[in-house]
Amino acid sequence: MRTVVLFIACMLFSIAQAVASERCSDEIFLRRAYLTVTGALPTPSECVEFFEDSNPNKREVLIDRLIKSELGLKYMQMRWGDILRIKSEFPSNLWPNGVQAYNRWIYEQLMNNVPYDKMVRSLLLSSGSNFRAPAANFYRGFQKRSSRNFYDNINLLFLGNRECDDNGNICFSQIKFKSTKEWKEEIVYLDIHKKVPYQDIELEDGTMFKLRADSDWRVPYVDWLTSSRNRRFAEVMANRMWFWVFGRGIVHEPDNWTEENKPSDPELLNSLTDYFIASKYDMQALMKRILLSEQFNSVDDFVPQRLPAEVIVDALASVTGVWSTYTSRVPEPFTFYPPRTRATHLGDATVSSSELELFGKVSRDVSLESQRNNGITSRQLLYLMNSSELEGRIRKSQILQRIYVNSANIEQLADSITLLVLSRRATADEVAMYSDYMVKNELPLMEVAIDIMWMQLNSNEFLYNH
Repeated sequence: MRTVVLFIACMLFSIAQAVASERCSDEIFLRRAYLTVTGALPTPSECVEFFEDSNPNKREVLIDRLIKSELGLKYMQMRWGDILRIKSEFPSNLWPNGVQAYNRWIYEQLMNNVPYDKMVRSLLLSSGSNFRAPAANFYRGFQKRSSRNFYDNINLLFLGNRECDDNGNICFSQIKFKSTKEWKEEIVYLDIHKKVPYQDIELEDGTMFKLRADSDWRVPYVDWLTSSRNRRFAEVMANRMWFWVFGRGIVHEPDNWTEENKPSDPELLNSLTDYFIASKYDMQALMKRILLSEQFNSVDDFVPQRLPAEVIVDALASVTGVWSTYTSRVPEPFTFYPPRTRATHLGDATVSSSELELFGKVSRDVSLESQRNNGITSRQLLYLMNSSELEGRIRKSQILQRIYVNSANIEQLADSITLLVLSRRATADEVAMYSDYMVKNELPLMEVAIDIMWMQLNSNEFLYNH
């Protein structure tokens, strides 16, 4: 009961202190940048180092480092895994070996900052073994293996069309599949000698090209799709990147481009698209431009977003020091993930936990961004406030124990916990409130530490990227 009282008091305090400003503070920017780019909280030492850094360009330096960090690359890999539906079993049926190879291919593309057009080109022109030519899993991941389904999904992913004509689907009709003697291996190949049903293809924008016998019919379509003259290709990715940062696309939903669904800020979308094309489809440069924008650095223009399921679960683990363990449900090969594996690094939607399911982990059954629901539910709040499992993690937290041992008074205790959980220093008013709470309830310092951490984990300040 006493924790609930402290929780309500602190929530009222935080609301009273929420004063809008033109440019967000370093504390807000640091946490916002880490969560947006890496899906992880900054450590207390990283917080202190950033706060004390006098470099006027420290925000740009931070963004450069985070985008290229392993955490940043892995988090971007997770986002790609969502829309490419990377999953061992139904409906994608990629199998664990294929999932691992596919994820590694995506990670290497991101690590080497392969231009977006070249990455998409490699994906769509892929063929070979699902284990040895990882990009070929793009075509294996479809439950319905038809040229029409391939074409519809390519249009959805890279042109934002939920409905499209069938003029180009013939380009993907050569794709075939065959099994090998290796367990669950499958070869994606082309029936290169298939008879050309008709030669002239006209796409929605009036582009014409011919199909030629004894050639890969995907090539002319992919040439058109990834060309700089096809502005929609760049627009959709620029808008998707904006959505990944702000939780809302300039065209929203980001995969529903229609005449009725116009961009909310056409000038902004044009500017981002021009920059993306001029940069030769540099995804890291585009992300950096968005993260250094006025909108991202503002208090007013950044709309708070509840953290994704994987990020919340990882944050609870990193704060308490008690990590979940993960195993694959697919029986062969049965996979045990290493201790302290982040949920954002699992790479396989078949692998989950009750905690991830509670907070809305995506199933990866469809390629729509809307499959991820980051809303707050009463079940989630009840878990955070009343779960004996979470209380046990807090009480046995060695991190919290070390904070208690190294704190001479309530000021040091409050500051250390707040840096850990909320990525900022405790204010004087908060310290006074915690001190009054300790005296009024006649509590030892360790009990206060437990209550402060539990209260902060229940706050909107923890649950939201703000």
